[in-house]
Amino acid sequence: MPQTLLNFRVESTDEQMTPRAGVIVFGEYLKAIGLDRLCDRYLPRPKSNKGYDPFTFIQPLVLMLHAGGRSLEDLRELESDQAMRTLLHIEHVPKADSTGKWLKRHGLLGVYGIEALHRQLLKRYLKRLPEDEVLVLDIDATLMQSYKSTAEPTYKSFPGYAPMIGHLNGGYVLHSEFRSGNIAPADHNVHFVQRAVAQLPAGRRLRYLRADSASYQHALFDWCEDHGIVYTIGARLDGRVWESIQEITRWEALDERKGEHHFLKEEVAEFLHTMHEGKHAFRLIVVRKRVTPILPALEALLSEEEKLALAQERYSVIATNAECETMSAQEVVRFYRKRGDRSENRIKELKGGFHLDRLPSSDFIANAFYFQIGILAYNLFVLFKQTLQESWKKHTIQTLRYKLYHIAGKVVRHARQYALKVNAAFVPILEAIRHKSYRISLE
Repeated sequence: MPQTLLNFRVESTDEQMTPRAGVIVFGEYLKAIGLDRLCDRYLPRPKSNKGYDPFTFIQPLVLMLHAGGRSLEDLRELESDQAMRTLLHIEHVPKADSTGKWLKRHGLLGVYGIEALHRQLLKRYLKRLPEDEVLVLDIDATLMQSYKSTAEPTYKSFPGYAPMIGHLNGGYVLHSEFRSGNIAPADHNVHFVQRAVAQLPAGRRLRYLRADSASYQHALFDWCEDHGIVYTIGARLDGRVWESIQEITRWEALDERKGEHHFLKEEVAEFLHTMHEGKHAFRLIVVRKRVTPILPALEALLSEEEKLALAQERYSVIATNAECETMSAQEVVRFYRKRGDRSENRIKELKGGFHLDRLPSSDFIANAFYFQIGILAYNLFVLFKQTLQESWKKHTIQTLRYKLYHIAGKVVRHARQYALKVNAAFVPILEAIRHKSYRISLE
């Protein structure tokens, strides 16, 4: 017998064990919201009685992405988890090859089907928002590096894809488009916003739109103006804008911060601006940032005048059609800067937390379908957090895996009933989630 450091043995057992007890209660939530019925209604059905229904493919993929899987091969982990399969009544877990072929076979129909499915889940998301809460759409493109045969060179020179994603109120993905890498972030943005707004049910309207300078387009501005949408969009420092900035004589304070090795001062000003082909004038909010980098231990040797003399001036510009009476220049800047958390950080979670930067196929449409399934998994995560205790509702998927999904459990059968046994500390947490899922199933 080989020698070891600690006094214990490793032995096998025939008992049904699972390292994903928390994923089981998430799977029960999927049943509660009727995801199986939605999949069978909106996704392509098999052409023969021997084929698997859509939910048989979707459920393992969503569970895998929530549990931390990175590729289709990780479906094997769910297949081997007999305890999870027993409690969730999962009879079949399709192999990675079968799933890949299914994605390729139903690619385009699958993309449209997931989009229709999202509209049904969106109603559930909006019901949990206060009726007086305004709807804000953040749109942004992101790059996904890939060396698949269908990947095209991006504007950063590496090959990949450039999907566009629109988040509603910093959470739910209202609309997304899987795009080729050679499509610029500025292309088709008006059409994207139109498609996103079309997802909203009757009686709910979009109030605000936020985007970076890729959306600095007169067509988008005019469309928003005609439809009563307030936009705050990053602008470009072109020649005309720069000339107007040079003529500004009155600046107002925005922020002032002192760090150990820097001094930051921000000021704002604004002026009216028009584009050559645009139909409406709009406000341009200019932010002047003065930053003084200072070497360590030298900050005490410099006076305030010397620090300002060393300051570097940087300018950024925001375009908006918000009325001066409703949003001051300072309020526009602070509102616009929220997109860093509401959009950019959410995209990071999609790519890093759900591993959507790892695509399974060399077929473009199959990858688009898989990407939409990943968006579905993310939106279900947003909805599922409503069943969690208040202090957990802002957790990322990585934190939730650590605290909930990866709880060890054992499945036993007694008196013709199954029981999931976990550490006593986790029983109240899992039971609270299950009770909320039951109430949701009755809605």
